[in-house]
Amino acid sequence: MTDNMEVTGIVLTAMPIGEADRRILLLTKELGKISAFVRGARKPTSPMVASTRPFAFGRFEIYPGKSAYTVRKCEILEYFEGLVSDVSKTAYGSYMLELAGYFSHEDAPAGEMLELLYYSLKALLHPQIPDRLVRRIFELKALSVEGVVPDFRTCIKCRKPVKEGIFRPSVMNVVCTDCAQDLQGNALPSYVPAGLPLSKSALYTLQFIAATPPPKLYTFSLNEETFAQIVPVIDRLYAANVDRTLQSRQMLSVLAE
Repeated sequence: MTDNMEVTGIVLTAMPIGEADRRILLLTKELGKISAFVRGARKPTSPMVASTRPFAFGRFEIYPGKSAYTVRKCEILEYFEGLVSDVSKTAYGSYMLELAGYFSHEDAPAGEMLELLYYSLKALLHPQIPDRLVRRIFELKALSVEGVVPDFRTCIKCRKPVKEGIFRPSVMNVVCTDCAQDLQGNALPSYVPAGLPLSKSALYTLQFIAATPPPKLYTFSLNEETFAQIVPVIDRLYAANVDRTLQSRQMLSVLAE
């Protein structure tokens, strides 16, 4: 007898299988990233149609098969209709789905990544939060969930709290302003990588994103100067930790930015 189990998750992708079925990729709290068949989901009258829509968030009753799970029934709690009705927001949301899927694995619980994805998609629907800021917060927090974000709070040289300083991309760490000046004075090119200057507000922003849980993450705005300082830092961290081209990221650059 096959045991059913319930998982909470978001549909990342869906594709047709055979004449009437679909296969979906789910990011779940309990099992991480899983593939699942949805029988009859391509029939217009099927009650399972909703379970195969990308962005659909809810509870899925599944059972295991030889190569994938099968969805027996589902309860969709959030459709994110406002994303799919706007081309630009769809581009941002699709990128977040793909990046979350990239960082997730099978048989590895993904509660934190799922929570981040859910609240980030909700933030895209908030009219007061710029989409481009949501994207950058999501990127840095996803990297933080993966454990690949440096300590933005402490100078790597003097080990004191850093309020203003330099981010050094080639060694992925931060030095305070005093230590950066000291290193530059030593004039040792092999020891002193070129750095990106970070103001007090930029460093605080990076620290806040890395340390704050998703439900409280999207509670601030940034001026253009601070935003311009954090973007190259996030881009460098992204490039160092994502080893393939995400199609949705390329699409985003065309449609939305």
